[in-house]
Amino acid sequence: MGAAGYNDLFQTVFNSAANGIAVLQSLYNDKNKLEDFSILLFNAYTKNWIGDIEYKNKRFSDVFPTIKENGILEKFINAAETGTTANFECWYDGDGIQRWFKFTAVKQDELLVVTTEDITERKKTEITLNNALIAAEKQKRLYDSITGTTPDLVYVFDLSYKFTYANKALLTMWGKSAEDAIGKQLRENGYEDWHAEMHEREIDEVVATKKPIRGTVSFPHAELGRRIYDYIFAPVLNEEGEVEAIAGTTRDITEIKQAEEQQFLSRKKIEESEARLKSMIDQTPSPTLVLMGDNLVIEQINKHMLAMIGRGEEIIGRPLIEVLPELKGQYVWTQVQKVYNEGIPFDQSEVLVPHSRTGVMRNYYYNLAYRPLVEEGKITGMIQVAVDVTQQVEARKRMEESENRFRALVNASSDVVYRMNSDWTIMRNLEGAEVSSDTNEPLLNWIDTYIHPDDRKNAVSFIEEAIANKKIFELEHKVLKEDGTVGWAFSRVIPILDDRNNIIEWFGASSDITSQKEVQQIVKESEEKFRQLADLVPQIIWTGQPNGFIDYYNKRWYEYTGFQENQFGDSSWAPTIHPDEVSKVVEIWYQCVQNGLPYQLEIRLKNAKTNQYRWFLSKAVPVKDARGVIIKWFGTCTDIHEQKTITEKLEILVADRTKELKRSNEDLQQFAHVASHDLKEPVRKIKTFTSRLEDHLDGKIDQSAAKFIDRIHVAADRMYNMIDGVLAYSKINADLQKPTLVDLNEVIKNIEIDLEIALQKTRGNILYHNLPKLEGASVLLYQLFYNLINNSIKFAKNDTPPQIKISSKIISEEGQNFAVILLEDNGIGFEPEQAERIFETFTRLNSKDSYEGTGLGLSLCKKIAERHGGNIVAESNAEGAVFMITLPLKQNENDI
Repeated sequence: MGAAGYNDLFQTVFNSAANGIAVLQSLYNDKNKLEDFSILLFNAYTKNWIGDIEYKNKRFSDVFPTIKENGILEKFINAAETGTTANFECWYDGDGIQRWFKFTAVKQDELLVVTTEDITERKKTEITLNNALIAAEKQKRLYDSITGTTPDLVYVFDLSYKFTYANKALLTMWGKSAEDAIGKQLRENGYEDWHAEMHEREIDEVVATKKPIRGTVSFPHAELGRRIYDYIFAPVLNEEGEVEAIAGTTRDITEIKQAEEQQFLSRKKIEESEARLKSMIDQTPSPTLVLMGDNLVIEQINKHMLAMIGRGEEIIGRPLIEVLPELKGQYVWTQVQKVYNEGIPFDQSEVLVPHSRTGVMRNYYYNLAYRPLVEEGKITGMIQVAVDVTQQVEARKRMEESENRFRALVNASSDVVYRMNSDWTIMRNLEGAEVSSDTNEPLLNWIDTYIHPDDRKNAVSFIEEAIANKKIFELEHKVLKEDGTVGWAFSRVIPILDDRNNIIEWFGASSDITSQKEVQQIVKESEEKFRQLADLVPQIIWTGQPNGFIDYYNKRWYEYTGFQENQFGDSSWAPTIHPDEVSKVVEIWYQCVQNGLPYQLEIRLKNAKTNQYRWFLSKAVPVKDARGVIIKWFGTCTDIHEQKTITEKLEILVADRTKELKRSNEDLQQFAHVASHDLKEPVRKIKTFTSRLEDHLDGKIDQSAAKFIDRIHVAADRMYNMIDGVLAYSKINADLQKPTLVDLNEVIKNIEIDLEIALQKTRGNILYHNLPKLEGASVLLYQLFYNLINNSIKFAKNDTPPQIKISSKIISEEGQNFAVILLEDNGIGFEPEQAERIFETFTRLNSKDSYEGTGLGLSLCKKIAERHGGNIVAESNAEGAVFMITLPLKQNENDI
């Protein structure tokens, strides 16, 4: 998707915003000073104000010329230059728009994002409230002024000339009570005929002209005699502008009466002012209260405010902080005190006020307006107006969160996402691009964009059905790509209905399924090739579903069993298996299916042609996806009848041969013992008779004869040792040992004691420390290290005391721990090419005359190491020989 596509997606995502949003690009003059902005993007809310005009890439001041006059452009420029967010309210009058707006301008790189909120209704409410407060304060001052200065009598006539009201001064003048005077005409209240007729004419004139009339009259006072008065009759108009009563005021020109009248009127005016103020507060549609005194006691509160804070009229007369103690320390309470103490009005929208309405603390948001009450130049109280906007704020926040999630979802989707009007005539993707359609072919634009010509007729049918039935439209169809190739898409469009079940728009998405279609075709071709190949091989091949249900056999199966395809379904294999093996096959097969393990079993299957059973090797492996979930089973049955028959014969032969070999080994073992025992007897006789001959000829033999006798002794001893070696070697091969835990430190210590004389004679020394403990046959391990240490002493260099160093380390191989023991000496060593030969039986690398031995010692060492599951290797250098013995720490077998 290109840059234009992303701009269009951005536009549509923000079309649902409740406020106006504009994205502007900074414009600089030839002096590189920012002077205006180029319009990049408006959301639908903003476009509703400016009408259907082309706004993109136009100068912001051209679209909204008055922004220079009211300072809006200047504040936008300042925000773009400084990077400081601008947040202000302004009255906009121009281009047919007369509204109050709240602007927020945020710089983003070289862009300026402007959010516009229509606050006209809120401002009207605030202005109305302010005007009402001003009028009330002015009225109160007026009433106070009148009460303190006027000498007037006040009265009211109805249209039949009856008094409906008369103040106390007038009643005093008449000398009557209100009960005696109210509801009566002029004459009934003591007016003379001429006086009554004059006022009746004046009342008629006021009613006719709806204008006040003024006059002067003299008539007797009940107590003071005749007095002269100045009077005014004024019309009282109803809501339709018709006169419904006549109000009159009469001023006594007598000083004493003037003072009395002034006192009466003053008190009356105060009462009326307070009553009107209370009435105004009660009738105010916004929650309102009046606080008085330093303690800010609630003097008046309307029902809306009582409902908002969840209290009754019992709170009147109590300090506000006592009624709502949770306000203490909050921002809103600080502003209340500031208004009362400093007299500065406070207006703020969406103020956070945590408090308890229903016994549970929670956050509320209010539009607040506070005004001080001033009497005789002193602040005596204040008026508070609070409008609860919690639902609007929370709804806006939820909508913003929803929009952010929706925006993230759309941005993360690889699908083409779009919106269309109810009859599909205009298509818009979520980036805001609009494509007008041909009125004669209302579906052409969408079809041309997303449907290959081969599928258009089918698509039109589906779309018409979706519109008629108000249902979801779904279709897999080919698309013609920009490079001219043909791809596949899956389109799904959902109708959006209003509360009357009418379609207002369509919301849709198109997914590229070209790769899935290609894979399906490849799979289809692959399955066909698999079937062709499977039919060519001599084996029985089959496949199964994840639950073990067999869904395919190749031709070889049907040829062998004689079944027709799908004759028995999944269970077609059961009748072919030998009855003795059916239950075993079923049990093992379904165990493998449940555990996802490979299956392998030798079974007998019945041949339809010969009616005989033949042996088959039945194998199956699970085919898994990337998550390790089995998606299929693949199995084979291979005819092993000939091999099975031969194997059975071979097993009989092997068993017989094994028995024969065992008997032969026992005979050989017995022969070795007998031979070694019988061979020792003539050697002993040779030594005995040689010794007797030496004693018999004592002093009679010359030096040459003595030398020959010594050689006979040496040869006999060598023969005796060789016979013992053969016997020991045969015992090692024959005798089994039980493994125990052997401490090699103890083994070396015992060897050191046994070889004490040889070590003292050669001044030799054995160095070892912290050797491991391991499982083994203690006798054999003693023999192993005894032979190695004895060899190192025997093959020491002339005039060089033997030094034997034994060290060890632990290694791990294939999950098993081994001890690697190095035995190093400083002897004569051996040639590197002889490293392997020294472990061969009867192998001697040095002259038998120079070094004693049978040639069996190292071969015994190798046998012992191998019987323990280890090995031994040797190497030599100028400094001596090195033997490396590797032995497992733990034996796997019960016998060694």
